[in-house]
Amino acid sequence: MTAMAPETTPMPNDILLDVQGLSVEYASPGTKPVTAVENVSFSLRRGEFVGLVGESGSGKSTLGFALTRLQKPPARISAGRILFGGRDIRELDAEELRRQRQGGFAMVLQSGMNALNPVRTIGNHFRDIFAAHGHVPKDARDARARELIGKVGLDASVLARYPGELSGGMRQRASIALALSLEPQLMVFDEPTTALDVLVQHAVMDTIKELQRAEHFTAILISHDLGIVLEATDRVMVMHEGHIVEDARSIDILERPQDEYTRMLLSHYADPRAEKIEIPGFLDAGTRRREGRARTDVTETLPTVSSRDTRRADAAIVVEGVSKHYPAPRRGQDAVTAVDDVSFRLEPGEALALVGASGSGKSTIAKMLTGVEKPTSGTVHFGDVDVASLKRRGLRDLRKDVQMVFQDPYAALNPLHTVEYALTRPVINYTTLRGPEARARVLELLETVGLTPVEQFAAKLPHQLSGGQRQRVVIARALASDPQVLIADEPVSMLDVSLRAGVLALLEDLRERWGISMLYITHDLLSARLVTQNILVLNGGRVVERGETAEVLQHPEDPYTIQLLDAVPNPTRIR
Repeated sequence: MTAMAPETTPMPNDILLDVQGLSVEYASPGTKPVTAVENVSFSLRRGEFVGLVGESGSGKSTLGFALTRLQKPPARISAGRILFGGRDIRELDAEELRRQRQGGFAMVLQSGMNALNPVRTIGNHFRDIFAAHGHVPKDARDARARELIGKVGLDASVLARYPGELSGGMRQRASIALALSLEPQLMVFDEPTTALDVLVQHAVMDTIKELQRAEHFTAILISHDLGIVLEATDRVMVMHEGHIVEDARSIDILERPQDEYTRMLLSHYADPRAEKIEIPGFLDAGTRRREGRARTDVTETLPTVSSRDTRRADAAIVVEGVSKHYPAPRRGQDAVTAVDDVSFRLEPGEALALVGASGSGKSTIAKMLTGVEKPTSGTVHFGDVDVASLKRRGLRDLRKDVQMVFQDPYAALNPLHTVEYALTRPVINYTTLRGPEARARVLELLETVGLTPVEQFAAKLPHQLSGGQRQRVVIARALASDPQVLIADEPVSMLDVSLRAGVLALLEDLRERWGISMLYITHDLLSARLVTQNILVLNGGRVVERGETAEVLQHPEDPYTIQLLDAVPNPTRIR
């Protein structure tokens, strides 16, 4: 018996996708279903570029996976229709869906590394797609792969390389080229620039916009960054708690937002070059210093720990003429200079920003400050201690005083251990406290970072916390050893905009109250402006500009600093 073809619903010629009352829920056995997308309806015209913006948990990625039928259990579409060219793709079986993808729709996933097979070359990825869909003749496949890889601005030599040999931006461009190989009418981009620095982010978005105009496909750009979405798209849908709360032209969203949630997202955008920056709960450090104003923010009610009220760091970090060279990764290639003759001082109680694009040497400097790497030349001193000369016991003592706050709060905590366990280990390792006294210190740390009621948070596992709460736990763990220096490596890059201000305010509050020095490593110039007094700009391992943060960002002199500032998403550049 032959299966009946899915019914085709007549649609206006300019409508490619029509979503009607779509709901998606997560239903695990033995648990109550959780609705992630509820009764969502919208349509997309052919050639339209639409943004879908919202914070983590809003349902935007779930919606993107549902639109391309890539959702996996326990996610399931519980109601509604997805009409693509008049056909409800919910009714397509696996073979029909495979055929529909070629010339139909494709999705570019958030992480280029996770989306690619690490043991297959990029060229083999193309061959796999061509073989599965059969739309490119065998004798033309290599030429087509070279053509596609060239369209995203990559050299054909990339086809012979493995994903691990490519930078984050190159992997994301390769993923775009692979999706483009299906010749889709609809492309869904799910957070394509997350965790990329501003220059790479800007370049990837330029590539997407140019391809969309040249290939005339309809595009959905999913992102938590409203600045990127407004700058790139014609129309924006704002998603919150599974619902589309606003759907309007980009210019109308910017100038006349209707929903309170949209206004909240917009309020957290600011130009780092502005004379004065004030976002909800936070006024930039330079303005506070000039105006003598106290900060009214989410940490205002945090307790001041009596033992550290007037505590000041008694040792600065001094970096003098430091360089770091790595051997050539392959025969015939040149050695890599990661850091080249860098000098600076981190004074007691100072917040110093270290900014630059990926590969500029920021993280290598952090590794040398903590003794993980040794400089090829030059010296790093913590007080009167030469960090490079330290052995096991000396490094242990150093790390009591110099602690890291890591970029990814999801990877920085062991998912099997409670918050109390995560904080108890450094308390035991670096202090003389034991038993009830150690537990009291753990609860004190939780209160200090604003995680109350402390008893409840101490008993939680990492997956039971939001991203902002996890990052506060990571900060509390760094504070457990009573450090003099915090090295914060991109501490807010993976957080939603509404959570960033709280974590930044916490870091600034701790610095001001405890006298901790902070080296703030970032490619986010706005956050650097908010929490640091001074800044170093790194390019190719060298310091190209330095000075007071507000002064450097408002009046940059080096072309590279200007390039970084120009790459910051600016919603006023709506096309």
